[in-house]
Amino acid sequence: MDRLPDIQGIQERLIVDTSEGRPVYLLAVGTNPTYIRLSSTSYYLLEQHSLGVSFESVAEDLNKKGQQVSPAQVEAAYHKVLGQINEIERNPKSKRSEFFFKFPLLPKSWVRPIAASLSFAFSKISVYFLLGFMALAVAIAPHNDFNLEVTPDGLFWGYLLFLFSLIIHELGHASACSRYGSEPSDIGFTFYLIWPAFYSDVSAAWRLKRWQRVIVDIGGVFFQLVVAAVYVIIYKFTDLLAFKLALLMIVGSCLFTLNPVFKFDGYWFLADALGVTNLAAQPLRISNYFFNKFRKRPVKPLPWPPTILIILTLYTFLSFAIWGYFLWFIFPLFWQESVKYPQAVVSITSKLWHWPPILGLEELKAFATSTFLIAIFGLMVWRLIQALINLKFRRQTQSGGN
Repeated sequence: MDRLPDIQGIQERLIVDTSEGRPVYLLAVGTNPTYIRLSSTSYYLLEQHSLGVSFESVAEDLNKKGQQVSPAQVEAAYHKVLGQINEIERNPKSKRSEFFFKFPLLPKSWVRPIAASLSFAFSKISVYFLLGFMALAVAIAPHNDFNLEVTPDGLFWGYLLFLFSLIIHELGHASACSRYGSEPSDIGFTFYLIWPAFYSDVSAAWRLKRWQRVIVDIGGVFFQLVVAAVYVIIYKFTDLLAFKLALLMIVGSCLFTLNPVFKFDGYWFLADALGVTNLAAQPLRISNYFFNKFRKRPVKPLPWPPTILIILTLYTFLSFAIWGYFLWFIFPLFWQESVKYPQAVVSITSKLWHWPPILGLEELKAFATSTFLIAIFGLMVWRLIQALINLKFRRQTQSGGN
């Protein structure tokens, strides 16, 4: 028998601030919440039942609103929604994620006081001051200093400085959350698709207003650029190579993280600025809408105003183009490595068994690179299989509930 899970927000009616023409409800399930989007009807069923309202009364109320349903149909719909929520609560990892794994570095017991102490950076006076500081750094930065003579020491320390900026980046997200009264959680290391990355768990930001969420989205880049400005000042007066390399890595990192297609800061910034939940799913939804309309099939109207729809249509073309280029470039590379890999394994094994070993450093580095690429390729294939299995399971669940 289905039980009522640990659902936060039933009584407080957590309605997400979006640009859609109808309410968007989120439920927080579990002690470490997984946020689930529900239709207004599904939310209404859960809310009324949690208040002790009978299925007969709910059916009567829906009939007054023009929905002809029986108490039995209302009860069946309730148990179907509750069953899906219980399944997510029992197995939260079944919810598809682009993150391969998460390794916490700073626990929430550390992050929360640090974020609270840094949240002053988002006050008006602080923002103006820090923007002015960044402008000063840009003004005094060497503009024609493109000569790079990379040394092992310079690269090592430069990368450490860059990693420090990434931690500060995540504290920027957490501090913006804290500024608006939403508690951040842990900060850690992960793999997103094929890229190593840091993450900051700010899921509770869904409770904020839309433009507050935009500040949370951009807060990481804001803090990282403050660090970059400090590095510019230090490099200006010391000419240390490590700071120059760190600056170049920060600029590249910020440009990449602001792209709106992969789920980094730019994606969430655009989603919240437009007021669109699950932005990644909209290109397929919009393309299906226009395809069915072209075929003169019945379609439900899209929920956004015209301006938002135009932007989302352009985003659809951009998303398909970028993903197409990504797959066109990446998969042939992985395939070539996969074909060559068995021979490389045989070669390196035979050289390791030889005494004394005749394996050179360059060959070892090449084998390690190939192994990494093969592992990532295997991960992507496995994630694709998982997505297909989950899609089949959802369809079976939906058909079984009808």
